[in-house]
Amino acid sequence: MHRVALGAVEIAVLDDGTLPFPARPFFSNVPEASWRNEVHADGDGRIPVGHNCALVTAGREVIVIDTGYGADTHGGRTGHLLDELGRAGCQPEDVTVVVNTHGHGDHIKGNTTVRDGRRVPAFPHARYVLGRADWDWFNGPRGRVHEFAEHVALLADLGRLTLISGEHRLAPGVRLLPTPGHTPGHTSVIIESRGRTAIFLGDLCHHPLHVSRPEWVSEFDTHPGTTPRTRAALFAFAAEREALVILPHAPPPGIGRIEGSARGYRWQAAA
Repeated sequence: MHRVALGAVEIAVLDDGTLPFPARPFFSNVPEASWRNEVHADGDGRIPVGHNCALVTAGREVIVIDTGYGADTHGGRTGHLLDELGRAGCQPEDVTVVVNTHGHGDHIKGNTTVRDGRRVPAFPHARYVLGRADWDWFNGPRGRVHEFAEHVALLADLGRLTLISGEHRLAPGVRLLPTPGHTPGHTSVIIESRGRTAIFLGDLCHHPLHVSRPEWVSEFDTHPGTTPRTRAALFAFAAEREALVILPHAPPPGIGRIEGSARGYRWQAAA
């Protein structure tokens, strides 16, 4: 758990866990030789993939961004969000808003839990927020998966899910920005306070190398032709604002900055 004070807003980056994962799918549109020299993969071509979530306290709102793997612990390597939340001094009952940046399982499985044999919201007093385009996609024939029904559609049935389109103000200094490409309704979180900016990027980038190679896309992107354009716009914003950026799948805590370079932009991890 890593804390950052950003003006009047407090951010805690919460480590849901790290898994070894093949690097190849993250650079699906280029030959392996193109990325091998720039990625520190093991002999099996795997890299450590973090699962960084966040807790944002802004005014009266206590916001969790993404909920990780939940009960899917991969033998104890993931599913640590609630423990991390406790270390940050927060209990599930304290959370007022849960933001799902998109509908993939590693970002939503902690939305719900099982109590007394029933599946219920893991954050009992929170409203959950998701991009409307993701709702449409994951309820459609191409995106339908069981985990979405279990961890998101259930919330809609209970009247706990808010679907958003376009930019959305969530709290003082906190807004949601549509950043499509990885999924149709993918959303990044922009935090601004007292002249400082932070961005929870979501899966717009799966690896820091995507900052300097924005045209290299993931096989998990539903709209890979859109991803580079969305990245270009957000990278320019982040560099101009000297924003603190959180990459969910970088090794924890995944905090750094996007800086201009001779060929565009580069990722600079925080010290």
